[in-house]
Amino acid sequence: MIESLLFIPDNLLNPIISSTSIIIGTILGGIFSWFINKNSTALSIKTQSKIEKANREYAEQNKALKLNEYATIIQLDICTTLFQSLRMLKEFDDQNKISIYPIPMNFNYAQAIVALAKDFNLKDISYIYQLYGIIEKLYNDTKGYHYDEKHYTLIKEDYEMFIKKIYGNNFLRVLEFDIDIVTYEDLYNNEIIKLGYKNVLIKLDNITH
Repeated sequence: MIESLLFIPDNLLNPIISSTSIIIGTILGGIFSWFINKNSTALSIKTQSKIEKANREYAEQNKALKLNEYATIIQLDICTTLFQSLRMLKEFDDQNKISIYPIPMNFNYAQAIVALAKDFNLKDISYIYQLYGIIEKLYNDTKGYHYDEKHYTLIKEDYEMFIKKIYGNNFLRVLEFDIDIVTYEDLYNNEIIKLGYKNVLIKLDNITH
């Protein structure tokens, strides 16, 4: 090839060499650019995948936390009403009336129940709504207590209604629990509670633990 170049006039040799160098440089530049772009694209895809995975994990964690929060709201309302109902019914005495205290209730319970819809079937949701129907009645009746016989009897009936809703015919048996030492788990994980409510309360407990 060198011998061939000897026959090329000087005025053409330099342009040919320059053109060849440019072409070779362009080809090499293109090859290097292709490798760089390929590696950059692969790195970008890998990074994007990591970001998407992290976002999914965060979303799942956030969802689990919110679900835990909603389950805790419901569990706390039911637990509080259950303990207070049992305590009040054990202490009620027509001859010596006890003090009536308001029943606390989280007013976001409807939102909490809806959030649990994917983990609970319609029957479970119905059980929870039925309990909240009584809890809300208790909240209103205890809040509006006027220290008279009518309201006193009404609130007592509300407490009985709540306990009977959960325990049915075993209403009197559940009153045998020592309210000062019994645990919440003891009150739902037993053989005297209605099976439907037992399953719902166990599901709620599983979510919060």
